[in-house]
Amino acid sequence: MSGLRIGAVIPAHDESATIGAVVEGLRAYPEVVAMVVVDDASTDGTAQAAAAAGAQVLRLEPGQGGGKGRALRAGLARVMDQDITHVLFLDGDGQHDPADLQGFLEHLVQEPECDFLLGSRYRDRARIPRARWNVNALGSWTLGRIAGVRWEDTQCGFRMLRREVLDRMELGADGFAIEMEMAMKAAHHRIRWVHIPVKAIYHAQWRSHFRGALDTWRIAWYSLFC
Repeated sequence: MSGLRIGAVIPAHDESATIGAVVEGLRAYPEVVAMVVVDDASTDGTAQAAAAAGAQVLRLEPGQGGGKGRALRAGLARVMDQDITHVLFLDGDGQHDPADLQGFLEHLVQEPECDFLLGSRYRDRARIPRARWNVNALGSWTLGRIAGVRWEDTQCGFRMLRREVLDRMELGADGFAIEMEMAMKAAHHRIRWVHIPVKAIYHAQWRSHFRGALDTWRIAWYSLFC
């Protein structure tokens, strides 16, 4: 798309083994003009690996709380200072394949006015561990009932939003609730959004920072007030 300029925000905590490949995968797309890796108090070489791959690195120190929400808001503040039209969010743990950005770009060619492209692993559910799938399904159903819309995969962190939409959202949630805050506010403002199929990647060494039912309950509670 002519004029499309994407800024990527990539949260990472102790992801030195995977962050370089994520950054390098995004570098294949000329539309991605800025990449900010938010090193959330890592104790390994995450920051060095991200910088070596060509990303800007924003370091958050331990002990301040806020989890993923704080990391995404910090990265968003940094990338919004740059000349971009859209913000792409994806995780640094290798669970998201940067090549799936192609599906987002192809949809924007067909529907350039779309405001919110939300990755969905729904069509790749056989690859998702059963316990994780059950939690995701319950969360998507519950929060969809609250918002009055139908979502396939509310916990997928692979998503892209138009800059002007993010300006209006005024995000403030901590932890994993920030991803649902985006979706709930999108529903509230009736912005144009679509599910884009993405791969479900769960390699042998992968471990989630998501705490199942506890985080789902907290997200649902927050969603009532966001």
